[in-house]
Amino acid sequence: MTLEQKYIASTSLDHRKRYAQFFTPEKIAEFMCQWVLQGKQKTRALEPAYGLGIFSRILAQNATLPIDAYEIDGQIFASAVTARPNGVNLRNEDYFASDWNAKYDAIVCNPPYLKFHDYDNATYIPDVNNHLGTKLNGFTNLYTLFLLKSIAQLQEGGRLAYIIPSEFLNSDYGVEVKHALIESNTLHHIIVVDFTECAFDDALTTACILLCERTTDSVSVRFSLVNNIEGLNTCLSEYTEYNTSKLDANIKWKSYYEEGNSCKYNHLVPFSKFAKVSRGIATGANDFFTFKPSKADDYDIPEECLMPCICKAVDAPQTFFTQNEYTKLINADKSVYLFNGSTAPNNKNVQRYIHLGEESEINKRNLTASRSPWYAIENRPPAPIWVSVFNRSGLRFIRNEANIYNLTTFHCVYPHNTGLDVEVLFAYLITDVAKEIFLDNSRQYGNGLVKFEPNDLNKGMVVDLTLLSPDESSFIKNVYALIKDTQKEKNGILLLNEFFSLRYTDGISKIDVFNERLQALKETLLSTTEESVKIISKSCVKQLNFLDLFDQYEFEPITQNGMVCEDIELEYDSKSIHRNLPINLAKNLLVCNVKKDNWEQYLDGSAKIYYTGKKFPSTVALNKLYYFMPYLSGKGIRDLYYIKIARLGYRKEGQVNEDKNDLRLVFEIERVGQLFDDYKKIKLEIWRTFTDTTMAKIMENIHITRPKNCIIHNL
Repeated sequence: MTLEQKYIASTSLDHRKRYAQFFTPEKIAEFMCQWVLQGKQKTRALEPAYGLGIFSRILAQNATLPIDAYEIDGQIFASAVTARPNGVNLRNEDYFASDWNAKYDAIVCNPPYLKFHDYDNATYIPDVNNHLGTKLNGFTNLYTLFLLKSIAQLQEGGRLAYIIPSEFLNSDYGVEVKHALIESNTLHHIIVVDFTECAFDDALTTACILLCERTTDSVSVRFSLVNNIEGLNTCLSEYTEYNTSKLDANIKWKSYYEEGNSCKYNHLVPFSKFAKVSRGIATGANDFFTFKPSKADDYDIPEECLMPCICKAVDAPQTFFTQNEYTKLINADKSVYLFNGSTAPNNKNVQRYIHLGEESEINKRNLTASRSPWYAIENRPPAPIWVSVFNRSGLRFIRNEANIYNLTTFHCVYPHNTGLDVEVLFAYLITDVAKEIFLDNSRQYGNGLVKFEPNDLNKGMVVDLTLLSPDESSFIKNVYALIKDTQKEKNGILLLNEFFSLRYTDGISKIDVFNERLQALKETLLSTTEESVKIISKSCVKQLNFLDLFDQYEFEPITQNGMVCEDIELEYDSKSIHRNLPINLAKNLLVCNVKKDNWEQYLDGSAKIYYTGKKFPSTVALNKLYYFMPYLSGKGIRDLYYIKIARLGYRKEGQVNEDKNDLRLVFEIERVGQLFDDYKKIKLEIWRTFTDTTMAKIMENIHITRPKNCIIHNL
């Protein structure tokens, strides 16, 4: 077991995430160290974020030179200090407290990947700006601060290798960082690992290796895009090279290492010509501010304080979100309202709920604390169009015909009053042509995940729709109407794709040809709907797509029970077997099979986490789950658990043998107690692994009217 594996096995995932401890794969570390040691003889090395010292260990194996190293976390320092090589001066100190004037000719680093809200940016950013004369803004990520200080400490003839996320190359906050890199005249080679790969097994990010060298004759910068770690060595001889003076820090640098999609289209303009994109409403505490109809009834909140809102991307899978779709969500008791206490602050029920939030210190969170009053929601109109934030299969635009609000799960698109019909604009946006061109301005993460910030879309290019003739606009609106009325999106979008592809590559055929094809498509769809087709299919339960779920939630809770409420708090001894158990018969229960090799934690009642297998049924309403019962293979069910959180995670997360590419559903559970005197066998109805039911039904199925020593609440 390696030093890194031992540390992972003995350290909680929360601790490693707090300090952004993602360990560099050995092959990448060797590549970086070998490059740094080339050139002039090295006399003094630096590892600014030591971790467990993989770079220093490799340097020490290949050269004899003193190495200064810094590690701020005392826990990992204790593990690292006993294993450090000879010649390493390891300090349990903050790198930014070290002497800026110290110079080195070999610097290698994998800095912590902390975003602006996860570190003391109010201290670190001004410190770097004061030393370097830069104008880094408050959204700058910590890893770029490490990079810029290290470059300042690089002496003449010295070399530096950093591995960091490539996000800064294509983000707004990265503009000033790129200016600083260009002005340093040290940037030698940028190597970007292809976005379908994750250089770090336990971090969802795309890796970027920066090679810098302080020489007087540096006039060009090399860019390489590699498909995998093994391709690193070839990139030193296969690259695209640009004169440093020609680099533009104000644009996304992906254009320097990746061929764009927009180059094959003519007459492109910024999307900002037609619309403005802004983020959705940020509450700062979604669990408090979002309401289901049942929650609104429980707290008797007046209607004027409940803004109609789409709260989760999963609740709007359609291209056209209508009032009917919104009504379905209400009837299904989904989160469909946004609490705005400022509209009726004197209402007693509103005051009572606000007080509950203050008791839970909701008002002291970062975003809520900046609002006055803290329970007010920002004032903005509903957006006519929504667009997805994270994607794997391209941007998803939704027409908000229900005219309701949206949280940050979607961005808002507000069309300008330019005379362009919204139908024409939206019909273009749902085409593959639009998605392909927008992709040039995206931010791409590991495993093919793509993200768009509002300004990525505002600055993204679109075809100039003002060049359309009246006949062409009429054709597009007719296709739009066909898609909306028949809900046969595929055929209509294919026709629009071909039209826009030809129209904006100067290969357009006469519009009459497209009108004829549209008429034929209408007749085909009409005849299809008029036919009586009987389809006989075997009933089956489909598998939940974890990657689609990740697009919507990432690692945030999918469901979280026990939020702000006035339920009676129940205290009990979790080790006691015979006691009064409060049970809500109306609540949903998930029964899951547990194999014999995992019995121990359920037999002694110590289980805190349940990991699903690679498959999970799509029919289970995750947001309604409340109780959990383990079914011990061959024995049955006996003990009742409460589901605190359902989320995505990795199998055996935090353990040595975890598989970071193996997403699972994770249930964080807490034992309520022993429900039955002995194990009861039931039928596992889904794949002989799961049963999705309610407490009332499970009692009925095993012919139990009231478990021994239980209190049953029929709510």
